Amino acid sequence: QCDLQGLWRNELGSNMTLSALDTAGTFSGSYHTAVAATSKKILVSPLQGAQQHAGAKGQPTFGFTVQWQFSDSTTIFVGQCFVDHHGKETLEPTGLL
Repeated sequence: QCDLQGLWRNELGSNMTLSALDTAGTFSGSYHTAVAATSKKILVSPLQGAQQHAGAKGQPTFGFTVQWQFSDSTTIFVGQCFVDHHGKETLEPTGLL
């Protein structure tokens, strides 16, 4: 089963840190993007999210919102967490700015 808590990095160099899920399945954290269409300094931005209930089997789904601290925009991400046969966890999110 996937554990969302911890540091995650993507192939573009962005990273996020997620807290442990609470009993309601919600989490918080921070997102530091490596890519942005702005001339402003990129800042670490807060996120809030939820994962399907902890008792769910298989590959859990999740969603979170990032409120960018360097622009007047918000991005929502939804996705699923997968574990391969070696135990490596991978997040497969899709975002909407």
